Amino acid sequence: MTARFETPLDSWIGRATCDLSLDSAAQVRAEIVEHFESALETAIVAGTNAADAERAAVAALGDARAANCQYRKVLLTSAEAKMLREGNWEARAVCARPWLKTLMQAVPAIPLAVTFVMLSRGEAAAARLPFLASLALFMFLAAPFLPVYTPWRGRVYRAAKWAALIAVFVLAFGADSLKYFWLIASCLWIPIWTEATRMSIRRKLPVAQWPKQLYL
Repeated sequence: MTARFETPLDSWIGRATCDLSLDSAAQVRAEIVEHFESALETAIVAGTNAADAERAAVAALGDARAANCQYRKVLLTSAEAKMLREGNWEARAVCARPWLKTLMQAVPAIPLAVTFVMLSRGEAAAARLPFLASLALFMFLAAPFLPVYTPWRGRVYRAAKWAALIAVFVLAFGADSLKYFWLIASCLWIPIWTEATRMSIRRKLPVAQWPKQLYL
C-alpha cells in the first residue's frame, strides 16, 4: 500500500492545507516549497548533511496545524469554494430559464394577494402576517434580480432581509416567541449558516471578485 505522504514536507503541507480549496492549497504549497527550498539551501551551505538539512527546513516551517488555522482565516476553504460554485451554477440555471425567473418573482405575490383580501374584509391585524411573509419571500426569491451590486447596497439588503424574516416569526408566535425560540432557530439554522459562510468569504475575497450571491 502506497504511503499517503512520501516526504516530511509532503506530510507538513498535507496537514497545513487540510480543508482548504484546491486553489488555496496550491497557493500554500507553492509558498511553502519556496520557503522550504530556501531554508534547505541555507542549511546545506552551512555544512549540514542532506537528511538533517531537510528535517531542519521542515522544522523551520513551524507547526502545521497552527499554520492551517491561520490559512483558513484568510484563504477559501473547500466548503466555501463549494458554496461559491453551487451559487454560481444556480444563478446561471435561473438565467437560462425565463419561466423559472418569472415564477420566482411571482410567488411573493400570493401572500400579498391574501393581504389585500384580508384588508378588504377589515382584518388589518391579521393581514400583517401574510404581508410580511410576502416581503420575506420577495427578499429571498427576487433577490437575484435586484440591482444589489455594491457592498453598501448589500448591507442594506441583508439587514432588511433578516428584519423581515424575524418579524414574520415574531408575528406568527406573538407573545410565545421566546417559548418557541428552539423552533424558530431550527427553521433558520440553514440561512444563518449560509450567511455566516458568506461573511467569511466576503472577508477573504476582494470586492472586485465577488459574485452576485455575496451581495445578498
